Amino acid sequence: MRFPLLVSLIPVLVFGSSLRVAAQGAPVSTETVSAVQIEVASVKFGSARADGGGDYWMESIIELNVKPGGRQVSGEFLNRVRVTLNLGCTLGGAGAEKTYSFYKASGEMIAVEGGKAFVRFYLPPEVVKRDKLRGDPEFYLVELEVAGESQKITLNNTSKGINAAETLASFKGKISSEAAANEGVLMPQYLTPFASDSRRPSPTFLRREAQR
Repeated sequence: MRFPLLVSLIPVLVFGSSLRVAAQGAPVSTETVSAVQIEVASVKFGSARADGGGDYWMESIIELNVKPGGRQVSGEFLNRVRVTLNLGCTLGGAGAEKTYSFYKASGEMIAVEGGKAFVRFYLPPEVVKRDKLRGDPEFYLVELEVAGESQKITLNNTSKGINAAETLASFKGKISSEAAANEGVLMPQYLTPFASDSRRPSPTFLRREAQR
């Protein structure tokens, strides 16, 4: 769905001096959590086409540093790691006023070995073409959980426009209220044609539908 700028993102875009405070101070999250077990190293976006051809999907690649017990070493594992990607994308069109669409998707990995891991999410070609999506999403937030425990949110988890506690809370509010309109549109890799792509190795995800 389309949401005009004045209705949807004024609380996110108008941050004034709060950005300067965040740039000099602590990470955006003020929640109390235990020692970091896993963290976002980088978030990148691009286009990808399945082996069978067709139009391009929008690809989101999340690079993770996995630190079981606080140590980034192979041979040790974290269990039940959940990754949630939240996106706020600018819609293309001839209008002078920006409009946005919001997406959210999650995936839970059965276990992840210490070291580096990559998690990917995709928007399908029909959505990319329909909404005239160009370039990187203007806003994004990556949330991590280990066995149900939220991990610390740092500046690596967010886009540049979300780097203060106030703007983080505002973006979460927009996701909570408006991403449901696009439920199921943003997909984890295992639900896409890239599920078995050897060029895009992926951890194994929990598939609850197999229990039904």
